[in-house]
Amino acid sequence: MSIADLKVRLADVPGIEILSMALEAGRIMLRWGTSYSASVDASASDSDIEAAIRNAIKLPGVPLTQDKPAIATLATNGVSSMSSNPASAGASVKALMEDHVRMMGDIHQAQLRILESSLARQRETVAGAVGKVAEKIDGQTEDFLAIMGQFANDLG
Repeated sequence: MSIADLKVRLADVPGIEILSMALEAGRIMLRWGTSYSASVDASASDSDIEAAIRNAIKLPGVPLTQDKPAIATLATNGVSSMSSNPASAGASVKALMEDHVRMMGDIHQAQLRILESSLARQRETVAGAVGKVAEKIDGQTEDFLAIMGQFANDLG
């Protein structure tokens, strides 16, 4: 869900108009108003994000009739408020598309940060596992050398 969608769905939340999202340590950090914040797992669903915001300010849930923006929702984004003036309609569409491109860029950057975090965790896991295997083999090498020394002593 984009920040714009969250702002529309959570319009009753004080300060939501300045909502920001950032990825920090594999979690999505949400900040709005002057002092509100919430944190959810990077793979949180839209409803988890909404619930975290509502829980942060202790608002009751607002029943939603649908997840996708309706025509009324589009009106709040300026689409249905276009006049019959073609220049005004073109400017509105251009602004809508620019906002969409910006939001897609934000989503792309957040997903890249999640990917980077996941790949770093994989590297750390492999390095730790290989290190443990090397330690185990090294311990077995000491036992092997002791057995070979005893064998050589017995032969000679």
